[in-house]
Amino acid sequence: MSSGFGPEGTFNPYQSTNAPPAGQEQFNSGKVKAPAIALLIFSILSLCASIFGVVNALVSQPPVYPPDTPEFVVEMGKNSVGPVAAAIQTCFIFLAVFILFASLQMMKMKSWGVSLAGSILSMVNFGSCCCVLGLPLGIWALIVLLMPDVKRMIEMNAR
Repeated sequence: MSSGFGPEGTFNPYQSTNAPPAGQEQFNSGKVKAPAIALLIFSILSLCASIFGVVNALVSQPPVYPPDTPEFVVEMGKNSVGPVAAAIQTCFIFLAVFILFASLQMMKMKSWGVSLAGSILSMVNFGSCCCVLGLPLGIWALIVLLMPDVKRMIEMNAR
């Protein structure tokens, strides 16, 4: 706690007696680390699901359905295997790797822009139904990253 006196014992009437000295702000890094860890876990789960999706698309045969199955279900089954499905799932692998990198940057409080992009991309990661987790976690991370004190601390750490 400051006493209102500046360097060398001179009195500074503009310095609050409650505020920490300039540049020594108290910051709760837990509010950044919690959503960063959640995004990290989400990205690992998404990465595993996408890798499984690529392998499944490459080694599986289209499923066989009973004759009374609706046509759109049959088409979805046909489109879930093959090289096109594997390529789409590969895109989701890259997306998951970027979200993983962004969550690590957020945890280290290094790059605000990358962290922001990772939180937004986690909300639109619909591969393997990962948007069910990614949407609320991405919103949480986005809310935290848009707090002025968080943005300021990340930008200070990046320098």
